Amino acid sequence: MSSSPIVQLREIANVRMGVTMRGRDATRPVPDGSGYMIRISDLSDDGQLVTEDLLQFEPGDEIRSDHFLRTGDILVPNRGTRTTAYVFDLPLANVLVGGQFYIVTPDLVKVRAAYLAWFLRTDAAAAHFATRRKGTLVQTVQRKDVLELELPLPSLAKQDSIIALDALAIRERQISNELAQKKAAYMQRLMLRAAGA
Repeated sequence: MSSSPIVQLREIANVRMGVTMRGRDATRPVPDGSGYMIRISDLSDDGQLVTEDLLQFEPGDEIRSDHFLRTGDILVPNRGTRTTAYVFDLPLANVLVGGQFYIVTPDLVKVRAAYLAWFLRTDAAAAHFATRRKGTLVQTVQRKDVLELELPLPSLAKQDSIIALDALAIRERQISNELAQKKAAYMQRLMLRAAGA
């Protein structure tokens, strides 16, 4: 069995920072605003979007069209100690992320976006970033740290298999969490009944 070549992320993707919005009211919620914003709190550790209601706002500055997210862009938080990555797949236009994200755009001839996002969530990626984070109050990862991340690059067919296994593992964790919540609620009802409530 041959091993996959090891590459740096810079060889298979571009990395840019999210948009810096200036001013205190730059992202003030506006119910019928023309822009949407994904925030770090909108993402789970599994790289899933945890809200259906994105912040809607009216951009105060002229925003270039290339700053808006495109399907397949990978969002990677660059602040804090959490390592996650989300593949943008919403059917919305005019979605932005702020400067607290890096946007990784994969070369789809070489790598699947979901494979790259999976690897960015692994313990290996977390260890890489842990040794490079800077700051005491708020830790940050530099763009070059993302570009220098080394990862195996298997064939696209093997990447597809890993993506499928990752999706199953994520779904299994979701089901386990739902079952644990239902069990806890059931046990609480039983104990309340036993207490005579």
